[in-house]
Amino acid sequence: MTGIRAAVLEHTGQQLRLTASRDVACDPSNPEALTRALSELRRSMRLAGPVTLGIPSTSAILSLVHPLVVVPQRAELAVQFELQQALPFPLADAAWHYQWLGNGHARGGAPARPAARPQSSNPPAAVAAMRRPLLEDRLGAARRAGLAVQAVSLNPIAILNACRMSSGAFKPSAASLAATVLVILGPATAEWIVSTSASLQVIPVTSDDPQRFWQDVASVWAGLQAQEPGLAGPIRVVGPADAAAAAQQALPGQSVQRVDVSAALGKPGTAGGNIEAAVGLALLGLGMASLPINLLAASQEEAHSQQIRSGAMIATAFCLAAAFGLSINAMLEVRGRRAKVLDALEKRERLYQSLRPDVRQLLQRQARVDQRGVQLQRVAEQAPGLAEALAQIADTLPGDIWLTSVDASKSGLIQGVLEGRAKSFQDVTKFFEQLKTAAGMTTVKPLSTSVTADPQTGKESIAFSVQVQRPLPGEAVPAEPAGRKDAKDAKEPKDVKEPKPAREKGKKP
Repeated sequence: MTGIRAAVLEHTGQQLRLTASRDVACDPSNPEALTRALSELRRSMRLAGPVTLGIPSTSAILSLVHPLVVVPQRAELAVQFELQQALPFPLADAAWHYQWLGNGHARGGAPARPAARPQSSNPPAAVAAMRRPLLEDRLGAARRAGLAVQAVSLNPIAILNACRMSSGAFKPSAASLAATVLVILGPATAEWIVSTSASLQVIPVTSDDPQRFWQDVASVWAGLQAQEPGLAGPIRVVGPADAAAAAQQALPGQSVQRVDVSAALGKPGTAGGNIEAAVGLALLGLGMASLPINLLAASQEEAHSQQIRSGAMIATAFCLAAAFGLSINAMLEVRGRRAKVLDALEKRERLYQSLRPDVRQLLQRQARVDQRGVQLQRVAEQAPGLAEALAQIADTLPGDIWLTSVDASKSGLIQGVLEGRAKSFQDVTKFFEQLKTAAGMTTVKPLSTSVTADPQTGKESIAFSVQVQRPLPGEAVPAEPAGRKDAKDAKEPKDVKEPKPAREKGKKP
């Protein structure tokens, strides 16, 4: 980023009007240069009221978290726990703010007010954070330039707010959250802003060779699609007028739309261009941002609380003059109650952190139980088909054949192995033929036939085993490749040959 952009919005009735906008070149990483640029903007645009500052994505962390909210009153603790996992520094050293998505925020509320409590048990929350010293440097430059700052947000969030404003969406929801924006920052610099129901991320694209810039943009888009399989268009392009055509050429097959916020505000072709971030920051200052992320919310809330505490102290001083002794007892009692409340809150925080893995494990176990229930329901629905197949096999049994074992299973097909005894090989062959004709078996594959003798009576019988297969009622027979079927038929025996009787010991044939 090589400069700063400013825009002034005016809200009259139901109309938004862009009254002024300007670009000033500077190096924002240099505090002195930033102070001079802000001073020039204040003088040229005659800025008298509080302003909203934007922070580039490279200086902050932006994420979408799905905290496990067990008690709505402790929802902020759940967000803090999830945010700490994404921060490379302690949460106490960060300026941060979050907003629940899908709850519907008031359009006219002050941006520094806390986020509304979630209405569902596990809603997503958009979270932004940055180091406090870096934020203080930006605020110090604004104070030296004579500007009062009422809110600080991230440029990607501001661009999303401006895009939703141009499409008429002011409230965050699952539908308005989904957006894919390509912001052209320079001749060879851009960033992707991808917002879905499961993630919110900003991916920079920087190319050393301007000729390869659009190839790098396309490769990053391919990586995003691989990471998010359901990611689709339209892709909104923020930048110069010819950026949309170049993006369409680099991303064939994708729907590309150029975002022109100045045209939506009644001033197409506003000088400076690419003022979407500045317009989004102005919307936050007016209390009309669909995603009101304000990194000063905590400090402003603390200042508001400090004013309340100061008023309470003054009232307490008057009460002390009237009844010193009673006031001392009341203060001690209030202090004791506060200590008890803080102790109870700390215990709940420790309990939440200890129980959180168990709750997730129980939810996963419940999902597995539901899946098994569906499988058992399917087994119950297919049970009559297996019973019908076994009944048909029983009807085909000749009087001289009996089964000793049936091992059957089904998974779209009924298949298994039948084992039994017969008095002759002719009965076995006849039984195999009846399995194909009468029982409707599509596969009848003899596995073994042998002559065995009863150890008690000495009588000989034919022991056999056969593999059978048939489809469930109402399902088609799966087709087999011709080569595989021929190979299997070649391996199956065509006839069951009767072996010669075994010689008894001590007798000649």
